[in-house]
Amino acid sequence: MTSVERVLAKAVMELIISIELTEDEEIDPDVATTIVEPVGFLLTDVPEDAREQLVRLFREVAQDEDNPERRAMAEEFPEAIGLVEED
Repeated sequence: MTSVERVLAKAVMELIISIELTEDEEIDPDVATTIVEPVGFLLTDVPEDAREQLVRLFREVAQDEDNPERRAMAEEFPEAIGLVEED
């Protein structure tokens, strides 16, 4: 059974990755930024325990991705949006 949280995590990740993979000619980079930045801010503004749960959910969802390019981005998603500090 799929939890609502997992579905929402997958939806957010799919949306952000789709925007990031879109060519500049298809979506203006400034428009993409105005869409993506507030989402990242909202996700990083949650309490630490919720942040850990989000990271876990995003990592689980990344394992379901079949497309190699999208999977690579999905695996780095928590770091890319600022939920986890990059080493």
